[in-house]
Amino acid sequence: MVFVSSGATCARGRSAIPEFAPPLVFSSGQPTLTDLIQQTNRSLAIQTLASNTLTIDSQELAHKLSGSFRWERPHNLRLETKLFSSALGMPLAAGSNSDMFWLQIQRPSPTLYYASHDQFENQHGPRHVLPVSPLWLREAFGIVELDPNGQHEGPITRPDGRLQVTSFIPSPRGDYRRVLVMAAKTGTVEETLLYNQVGKLVAHARMSDHQYYAAIDWSLPHRVAVQLHPDVGEPLSFAVDAGLYLINQPVASSNGFMLPDSTGMSTVDLVQANASMQSASLPAQRTLATPVSTGGQTLTPTPPVYRTDTASPTSPGWQNYIVR
Repeated sequence: MVFVSSGATCARGRSAIPEFAPPLVFSSGQPTLTDLIQQTNRSLAIQTLASNTLTIDSQELAHKLSGSFRWERPHNLRLETKLFSSALGMPLAAGSNSDMFWLQIQRPSPTLYYASHDQFENQHGPRHVLPVSPLWLREAFGIVELDPNGQHEGPITRPDGRLQVTSFIPSPRGDYRRVLVMAAKTGTVEETLLYNQVGKLVAHARMSDHQYYAAIDWSLPHRVAVQLHPDVGEPLSFAVDAGLYLINQPVASSNGFMLPDSTGMSTVDLVQANASMQSASLPAQRTLATPVSTGGQTLTPTPPVYRTDTASPTSPGWQNYIVR
């Protein structure tokens, strides 16, 4: 386990600590695509990433939120927020496990959106509320890989001096295009942009305040600015500051990645909502007649089992990379 105390982090508005700055990797000449693939795939050393010291800010929020985040390779994710006190409720939460993902909001009304990974991935047409599943946040936090056997273009040198690599990622919905923008000398990933099958930008993250972690030989951002652009609905923009990270902490329990209790909330199956938009003039959002059941019970309607993941936790992450 790698534990990083607050003394080794970089808070907003504070200069990076020189001894933890990303090291120079490409000191002379422009790196090749092979060089960048090898450098970027150092992130495969990260099996779990967690932080209990997040600050979340957004123009849509009246106040900043504190929060926590945990990701475990390959499909487990949990993001939770609170406003001053947990007694005041959870303004925003999101999560994922091997079968499904969800987004929980309080405004304009308490709502739990959810979808099966498999159905969401294979459904064509516009997407409502979320253009990608919350699992995409792993890239926003700097856990990015490049498939050595994938289709890539670049690197090219941008006008600002940074390097750009474009990857074409197959999907049942059509090929997605991902653009990585990297620092020319350190190889740190400073932006990730995802374009859908029709060329529309659906997700964008700007990463900054990188700090280097020698135990994993990789640099992680401590400030992340995220923009999500669904096909239908308002864009979602927010910024996250991470005070400290726990890296490769042993997994405590898988119970933390269960669908949250939906008592008192409307529940919306995003796959059904997306289908309603396609079919005609049905409302894009509707409350299901059958509530979501939690506490270990299966969802109704029961989502199909997610595609078999044959890779071990230590196998290359790109072998199971899915755009979602």
